Amino acid sequence: MNHQYKKTWSAGFTLLETIVALVIFSGTAMALADLLNTNLNTLRRVHEVTQQIPAVNNAIAQLRAMNLQSEQVGEFLQNGHTVSWQAKLLEPTRDSQNRAGFQGYHRVGLYQIDFQILDGGLLVGEYKIRVVGFEAVRVPVE
Repeated sequence: MNHQYKKTWSAGFTLLETIVALVIFSGTAMALADLLNTNLNTLRRVHEVTQQIPAVNNAIAQLRAMNLQSEQVGEFLQNGHTVSWQAKLLEPTRDSQNRAGFQGYHRVGLYQIDFQILDGGLLVGEYKIRVVGFEAVRVPVE
């Protein structure tokens, strides 16, 4: 018996090879899509925070300039943003001291200011800062 086997060369992919290739491609594509989505969300959040920085810095500058011993609640407009704030005395007021340790010209107290920044009625953010409030009580003698 002389059997001859005929060799056949199969051109192209088999069904199993195609399915394995599609599974690998799908997994890679899903991982890349998730990575892209995460990066886009991070970029959006960075943009939002970057937009808040000037408004927060301006509000802090104005709040530090206020006399907290005479007013402890308020609201003001700052570059189109509404800033509402409330100050709370954390440490009782006391006489200040100069560098030499002698009695200074002011009474000082430590305040915590809670403030909100609104843009067109929408909350931009809520913040807290601590500020030393002072009031001149003595006049320097020359």
